[in-house]
Amino acid sequence: MIKGIDISELNGIIDFKKVKEDDIDFVMIRASYGRFKEDKAFKRNIEGALKVGLKVGIYYYSYALTEEQGKEEVNFMLKTIAPYKDKITYPVCIDMEDSDKYKEKNGFPANETLVAICKYATEQIATSGYYPLVYASASWFNEKLSNLPKTIGKWIAWWNVKEDKIDKTKYMLWQYSSEGKVAGIGTKVDLNYSFQEFDKLISYLNNIKKIQEIKLKTGLEDISIQFMSCYKHGQDLINKIYLGLQKIKLRNPKENNIHKIVQKYFGLEDKTIVYLENYCYAESLFLKLYRAICE
Repeated sequence: MIKGIDISELNGIIDFKKVKEDDIDFVMIRASYGRFKEDKAFKRNIEGALKVGLKVGIYYYSYALTEEQGKEEVNFMLKTIAPYKDKITYPVCIDMEDSDKYKEKNGFPANETLVAICKYATEQIATSGYYPLVYASASWFNEKLSNLPKTIGKWIAWWNVKEDKIDKTKYMLWQYSSEGKVAGIGTKVDLNYSFQEFDKLISYLNNIKKIQEIKLKTGLEDISIQFMSCYKHGQDLINKIYLGLQKIKLRNPKENNIHKIVQKYFGLEDKTIVYLENYCYAESLFLKLYRAICE
């Protein structure tokens, strides 16, 4: 299992170098709470964690009483974390609890509403390119969120219970204590275990997504994708093609050499062009890339 913590402004100023030296591998950082409130320490925490090489995930605390409020919450959170998108290598989570009794005091939402809030949030998080999870206690998952689709990943808070009680086929993260002591943090801190190497899982899923988009926009066959993937610098090649397809497309290209146009547009090195030209379907490959970038 992989050891981590979750933190917010309530944990004060943190020395992340000491945190990492205390065998912590990942940090789940609160970005926001409610509809329009950014965690006061969010920027300081995420930049401090990233600076020392800790893997970073995100959570936001939901106060939503209606589906519409839930939509506002997740949209605000996604806007808040957007500048760090490419550096978030652990999940982005909606925190479903009622630790300060806000929901209880203001008319507790029906279970159907709570499930709908989670479904919309996880869909938006996934659409934005992150790996979504729902955080809740064991009692919440068993009672209030029992109808949550099985396809939605879960982060369970269940303290003072042995590991063998946790169903690792149902839960991906486990918050096993709220009484942790970690070097570099002056307060008690929540302790977690991850049952997944999320950085590797997310990288793999993102690569699959890139390949699917490349195939869709260029019409390249699986055999061509496999050929490029086997290249020594295959991942770099796929990334450049993927990023190139997001750019403004060419209008009225002036050069006649398709290979040179493709090379220039995607920023490919000479050695990459030579490699692609040695492919038995090279002309088809270059032609399809060329057509995908010309209007």
